[in-house]
Amino acid sequence: MNNFFYYIIFIALMVSCSEGDIIENDISNFTAPLENCSNQNENTFVFFKVDSQINQSLSLSFTSTTFELNTAPENLTQTIALNSTTNILVHRQFNTQINGAVYFCSSVPPSGITVTQELKSSNGNAVIKYVVKSDTATETIYTRTITLTDITLEGAGISIRQELLELGEDEVTVLK
Repeated sequence: MNNFFYYIIFIALMVSCSEGDIIENDISNFTAPLENCSNQNENTFVFFKVDSQINQSLSLSFTSTTFELNTAPENLTQTIALNSTTNILVHRQFNTQINGAVYFCSSVPPSGITVTQELKSSNGNAVIKYVVKSDTATETIYTRTITLTDITLEGAGISIRQELLELGEDEVTVLK
């Protein structure tokens, strides 16, 4: 009888222990190239990747008065603190394919597209780093890499945590 009592307690503990609704979605395997634009006004920027095979996107939108798309900062690294309102990382799943440049870079997104799932950052950092790729008398070409650190994406009953995620890289040419 004593063993039966311990068995019941063990099962009750196993059933009652829950870590919440943590779902293992893989947001790190977007094979699409990193794209960007300034949106709505000159201080709002968007970096995005769209995977048209699975109708998903990953976008980083932020506001900055010191950032510029087509130049590199003096110290070659800029860190942006993510939140859920102004500097935000968003993972979206759509009901159909989208054109990322039209969807993210227009002041009014195209109609007829339904977001079937949306996860937004609640914390984390976006680190934008520039490395000189080539330097000539007329121009400097930088490789710009965006790395996301300590991010949490949250949505309807879903929470995704990731320590390190490389959003992608692109090139910036600065004329002298």
